[in-house]
Amino acid sequence: MSKYGLVKLGLAVVLLASVSAASEAADVQRGPAYRPPPPLPFYNWTGFYVGAHAGGGWADLGVGDSGSGFIGGGQVGYNYQVNPNWVVGFEVEVSGSGIKNNLLTIGTPAGPITADLNWNTLVTVAPRFGYAFDTWLVYGKVGGAWADVSASVSAPIFGTMSAGGGTASGWMVGVGTEYAFRNNWSAKIEYNHLDFGGDAGTFITGNSVTVDTVKAGVNYRFGGPGGLF
Repeated sequence: MSKYGLVKLGLAVVLLASVSAASEAADVQRGPAYRPPPPLPFYNWTGFYVGAHAGGGWADLGVGDSGSGFIGGGQVGYNYQVNPNWVVGFEVEVSGSGIKNNLLTIGTPAGPITADLNWNTLVTVAPRFGYAFDTWLVYGKVGGAWADVSASVSAPIFGTMSAGGGTASGWMVGVGTEYAFRNNWSAKIEYNHLDFGGDAGTFITGNSVTVDTVKAGVNYRFGGPGGLF
């Protein structure tokens, strides 16, 4: 090879090495290609849950007589998340009730004599159907309703006496919203309408007997991310 050929070969080698080094330096400066973080998973509502609630209720006997009182109790149920949004489930709810309707008041020289209808216990059993916005759930439910009802008479000297009892049965519809605020814990607000037709135990027949409730509650769901809190 001639002297000029060696010179050309050397220049080619130097040029190739320079291009390779510049390319490597550019790669080091650019760093790895940016990849966006994976989307956060939706909150999973699937699982068994138990909870407690408290609120108020109003009973209408359909004869212009209405009564109200405190309610409180517990619920147990199961949710199944069909996809990231739709949630179906089943819930049983039992509430102790202080709702009372005054049926009769008679004034006497010794004091009033009153007859009251007492709604002692309210029970609902219903499927739930909801739509989840991640940690928010809005839902409705339709099912059966039962109530333990008793009558009492209060009179001067004699005090309050029981006047029998019975069980009212009917149907219910409800709507609510629930928010998962920490791990397996969620809080809810719910409205229910209970319709017993003309049945208020063995006391009132032939009228539209209804009970409406508004309550707030909290649920603990099993099988979530773990840990009580």
